[in-house]
Order: sequence, then structure tokens, then C-alpha cells
Amino acid sequence: MRDLGQTRSGLGAARRASPSQLRSNGTRREQLLNAAVRVILERGAGNLTLEAVCEVAHVSKGGLLYYFDGKAALLSALVDYLAERLESFSDQASSCAAVSGLDAARAYLHTVASMGELSPDQQLRKALAFICVAYPETVQEIRSRLSRRPRRRAGREMSLKELQLRLLADGLWLADICGYHPVASEHRLELLKLCGSDELSLDELPAR
Repeated sequence: MRDLGQTRSGLGAARRASPSQLRSNGTRREQLLNAAVRVILERGAGNLTLEAVCEVAHVSKGGLLYYFDGKAALLSALVDYLAERLESFSDQASSCAAVSGLDAARAYLHTVASMGELSPDQQLRKALAFICVAYPETVQEIRSRLSRRPRRRAGREMSLKELQLRLLADGLWLADICGYHPVASEHRLELLKLCGSDELSLDELPAR
């Protein structure tokens, strides 16, 4: 694991662009970020290099540097991209009635159980976890991002039932990341039913 302290100043250094440029370049930029996700999931976060991303995305290094001026800028944009995608999944899963902490916890469990059914190249939680392990300085960046979100639990304590659901979701997430204890689809559904989180089926995920 390399020391990225020297690249900390580069976090958030992705090239600035006008709104019109972002709209026209958004597809290619997202393709590059998805290529970076593939590199992490297939080769490991420690092997995330500009050259590897170029290889997977089938672009020249100059083409990649047009959007990200270095690895630190790519890493920062990738963390932001993954966190935003995961927030979107959770928000859509809880859009029906996440008015209480228990509803939100059930939605969180459903999201984790559902994402475990996605194809390997869509395992966003796994990719984000790998990044956090290989590049510890990104943990604070993710924490800061999440702390800016509106908090539904503000001003109250988490109930024991809510804590139980969230810990179950975290355990399922860890099992999916490590792959040491595969959880079959039918078992995921049974878990959701037992916890009252089966209002949506596992195939009702937000579209990519």
C-alpha cells in the first residue's frame, strides 16, 4: 500500500468544466469512472493506475488526462461517483415511506441485499470498500460527504430494532465483500421477509 499523503492536495482536483461541457462530456467521463471500478474489482485497488484504466476503457492516456489531471484527481472523482451512486440506490429504495428510523433501516437492509445480486462489475459497495482499505485518506472524504446529507435520525436515539437491522445489513455487506460465505438469493429474500423488508423484490433496483 502506497502512502498517498502527498496526493491529498490533489483530491478534488478533477478538471473544472462549464455546465455545457459537463453535459457533453458526461458520458465519456462516466465510462472512464466505470472502467476504474472494473480495474479495482478485477485487479484490486492497489493496481488502480492510469494505464490500467486506459486499457480497460480503450482510450489513450491523453484522453484520460483530459478529464482527470492525475491519479489523485481520478481517485477523488471515483469516490464521489461511487458515494453518489450508493446514495441514489438507498434514497430510491426508501422513497416510499422512510419517515422513521426503522423504515430507513429496512430500506438500507434491502439495498444491501439487492446489491449483492448485481453482476460483479456493478458491485459498487465492494469497490468503495476496497478503495477505503488501499487509500485510507478517502475514508474521511466519504465521511464528510455523508455527514452533509439530511439526517432523518436527528434528535433521537436509534432503537434496538433499528440497530439490529443495520448490523444485519453490515454483516451481509461484509459477507458479499469477502465472498467467504456466499448468501443465496432465496436466503436473502427470507432475511428480508423476517425483517419486514420484503416490500420490494431483489430485482427492483434503481436503473443504472
